[in-house]
Amino acid sequence: MRRSDFQLTLAMLAVAAAGLLGACASAPPQMTPELVARIGYHSLGPEMKMSDQMLTVWVPAPAKPADGTPSMSPEATAALLAASSPMVSDLAQVMARGAVEPVNLAVGGPDSALAAQILLRAFRAVPMPVPYLRIAFVGRPVDVSELAATALMKRAVLQFELAPI
Repeated sequence: MRRSDFQLTLAMLAVAAAGLLGACASAPPQMTPELVARIGYHSLGPEMKMSDQMLTVWVPAPAKPADGTPSMSPEATAALLAASSPMVSDLAQVMARGAVEPVNLAVGGPDSALAAQILLRAFRAVPMPVPYLRIAFVGRPVDVSELAATALMKRAVLQFELAPI
């Protein structure tokens, strides 16, 4: 084999390898309720009993603000939306059952800050400790510190799972 043929063969192999690597590299999975459930079960499932169930709490993305709406920081927007969300009281009722029976929740959504704020407000609405409550929060690291402190005060278990970017 001549040197030029060898170099050509190497170049073709390099191009083929680059194509294979590009085909194998894919975008991270899209946040969906199914993905949150799967991540939650992966996080909490090994410690669950056969009779335990896992509930998935999907926090949908907020609607786009109307034209002319003053802009706020993402944190302020999430806090404002959570303050008026009907999900808070419903979630607090489910979480309160964790005072007397096992409750396993997988919580997440496309807007991690909003999901964290809704979960945080629901925690604050539960008046008693919930030692049988276990939550897998699927989100961003920046949104978990206040949740972790609140879960600890309520004697609940909070597992943080990084959301796909």
